[in-house]
Amino acid sequence: MNNFYRHTRVWLLTVLISLCVIAIQPSYARAVKDSIAFIHVNVIPMDRERVLTDQTVIIRNGRITNIGPSSQVSVPAGIAKIEGAGKYLIPGLSDTHIHLWGPTMNGMFPPAAQLPADKIDIGQMLFLYIANGVTSVHEMFGQPEHLRVRDRIKKGEIIGPNLTLARLIDGPKKAWPPPISTWVNTQEEARQAVLKAKNMGFDAIKVYSFLSKESYDAIIATAKEVGMPVIGHIPVELSVEYVLKAGQKNIVHTEEIIRYAKGNYSQEQIDYYAKTIAESGIWIAPTLITNRRILELFEKKDNFQASPKARFSHPLTLGVMFYLNSTRYQKISPEHRLYIKNGFEQLQIPITKALQDNGVKLLAGTDAGLPGIFPGYSLHAELEELVGAGLTPYQALKAATAHPAEYLGELDVAGTVDAGKRADLVLLEKNPLKDITNTRKISGVMIKGRWLPASEIQKKLDELAVLYKTFRK
Repeated sequence: MNNFYRHTRVWLLTVLISLCVIAIQPSYARAVKDSIAFIHVNVIPMDRERVLTDQTVIIRNGRITNIGPSSQVSVPAGIAKIEGAGKYLIPGLSDTHIHLWGPTMNGMFPPAAQLPADKIDIGQMLFLYIANGVTSVHEMFGQPEHLRVRDRIKKGEIIGPNLTLARLIDGPKKAWPPPISTWVNTQEEARQAVLKAKNMGFDAIKVYSFLSKESYDAIIATAKEVGMPVIGHIPVELSVEYVLKAGQKNIVHTEEIIRYAKGNYSQEQIDYYAKTIAESGIWIAPTLITNRRILELFEKKDNFQASPKARFSHPLTLGVMFYLNSTRYQKISPEHRLYIKNGFEQLQIPITKALQDNGVKLLAGTDAGLPGIFPGYSLHAELEELVGAGLTPYQALKAATAHPAEYLGELDVAGTVDAGKRADLVLLEKNPLKDITNTRKISGVMIKGRWLPASEIQKKLDELAVLYKTFRK
């Protein structure tokens, strides 16, 4: 009998502890089976340029199940309601070019400068994207540690954006060393690098600047065999035209074109490249904010340290920013700084508008993780750069919603607000179609049906700021 009472007490204590743990979990960690309804909300579906006023949107099991005028769609009993009157619901945003620094990059520093392994939580780093309404990201320096995080996100073990991973392949001894990238010297090495990336589970191959023509051709051919898209830079040995004909799916910077323009930034030259690119059907990510931040660093090398966003960024992210800025950007000669400035202002910005006008499908990407390009926040800055280059707010927003979904072949489940789509949504205080800066005015974020109001997001950010301050000490 004593044993019975003892076991009963243990069982009751276990249940009590479990209930307490569940009670203190924030709403973003609760089961996706919860049903939620946005009521009286203005919806920007992003299937075309329009606003659907006074709508009810019902979410069940992480999917949008019903959407329609609030006067016609009734909310079933027991469903939590989110008041959306005067607010705007858009699809979750995508950043198609990020760098998620983790243990691999930490290992590139001297031992005394490395963070302890238990202080590096990639899932934690990803919260900055969710906090900014970025529910999908494309990692361009994919590492084995990212594969594990991607799997945990898919299983619902951690909350993070939908994660697409590209493995970097480059020529030897020029840029990012192994294990960040794979260096290849021959066609066979290039072929094996693609096969290994496929077997490991990476989603795409990113080609870099110093590949030989033979290695590049082998990558393209092998990736086609195994069904992997090839994205990335234009190798310096090749040309814009060569890459377009080869079947590369995406050029990740309009900056890549500057090299081949050879100082000719005339309207005729811009029109030639815009039309040639349009005819190829390739996707382009302008990444204007990348060079904008580089130019700012030339003027004031440490300006990003004072940014309020720095306190929410993981110390490893900041450490990589400081390292790259001091060892690379600040060592660029005055002559090359002028070259970057002229190329940015005279070609990269105007060709962005020309690409849009010629029907090229643009993608919003930022190079987040590089100096001064803060994860999550930079996506809003890129949208503002796109509008500054001449796109309408709708065109810029499409580059961060419907276009990335289409690019990944996921437009049937993501990219727009429609029944059957994944419930990755952002509730905004004001209309972004009138002013693109309104994408920063976030009332809350929904990721796979889990709702995070702005108050909860800020609370989590504040907690991270305190934690990271402790790390830095």
